[in-house]
Amino acid sequence: MEYEVLGITIALLVWVAWAMVTDRRHRRLEEQGRRQLPPGPRWWPVVGNIFQLGWAPHESFAKLARKQGPIMTLWLGSMGTVVISSSQVAREMFKNHDVVLAGRKIYEAMKGDYGNEGSLITAQYGPHWRMLRRLCTTEFFVTSRLDAMGGVRSRCIDRMVQFVEDAGAGGTKSVDVGRFFFLMAFNLIGNLMFSKDLLDPKSERGAKFFYHAGKVMEFAGKPNVADFLPMLRWLDPQGLRRKTQFHVERAFQIAGGFIKERMESTDQSGGCSNINGDEDKRKDFLDVLLEFRGDGVDEPSIFSSRTINVIVFEMFTAGTDTTTSTLEWAMAELLHNPETLRRESRWTRQGLDAGLDEDSMFDSKDDNMVDSTFTRWLLDTLHA
Repeated sequence: MEYEVLGITIALLVWVAWAMVTDRRHRRLEEQGRRQLPPGPRWWPVVGNIFQLGWAPHESFAKLARKQGPIMTLWLGSMGTVVISSSQVAREMFKNHDVVLAGRKIYEAMKGDYGNEGSLITAQYGPHWRMLRRLCTTEFFVTSRLDAMGGVRSRCIDRMVQFVEDAGAGGTKSVDVGRFFFLMAFNLIGNLMFSKDLLDPKSERGAKFFYHAGKVMEFAGKPNVADFLPMLRWLDPQGLRRKTQFHVERAFQIAGGFIKERMESTDQSGGCSNINGDEDKRKDFLDVLLEFRGDGVDEPSIFSSRTINVIVFEMFTAGTDTTTSTLEWAMAELLHNPETLRRESRWTRQGLDAGLDEDSMFDSKDDNMVDSTFTRWLLDTLHA
């Protein structure tokens, strides 16, 4: 009993000391930034405004905005946060102060042992980030390259539909459509990166990558007390950083296996990256990464294997998770809106009965073909 009282007393003393330090820090920051930071609601020592957000932060932000205005400062523990609740203010800030706001807060769960090497997600705005971004916009997110993938998209979608039919066994079994959406999106990115399909429903590596990538997104998105109270970051009390990095490394191993296979196939073909023997075929993204030569000052001379692994992993994760989540959400909304589902099904059947090919069916620029707002949005999602 005496030890329990002593422990509670020590904990209270530490809390009071930390509250005093935090309070002084907040006041000093307020004095220094009084002309820079917008006003906000009253905060409590240590915890700041966390308890004012409740379980539905978006609703709390709206209520606070009605009192504080469209732009306000909140303290989430020791983390100062400026909240914008007006589209007009947001437009003005990102238009006139885009460079200042180009950086981002990197949460503890995403801080790995290798820093920001090769990462577009965790790298701050600067020469390295601009180099990676330029490489992506000129070689990866290119309209001509995406348009040229029309046939591949159709083939991946056809295979996905066939996989779903086989898994459903004629409507007698339930189907995890999210997994098949993931396979389709993964193979689309795989063709952009490696010029080949990488997974099928029976692929053990596909199931593992799907699992580890999902866990990375899950743990990285969880609220972490170490983000709000920096004194706890080294303790990692929730274990989120440790768990996230575990799954990141496992996913890196799988992505590294794909890269190794591709490089071995390139060596066997005498340095030709095209596995199908088509000399006129355009280079894929892995070719671009392997052939990159920088200035050695603001850019690396060549990309290390770790950097290539990070870039490939982020491309696959960003390209598959968002597409899978969006399509799952769309399917759920259709099931909850039978009338919309019937209308979209009727539109699809009319197109198929009219003998339209797959390229026309998935050309969202054809206003005569795509007369449904929902369908246009859905096809644009697949197109992107």
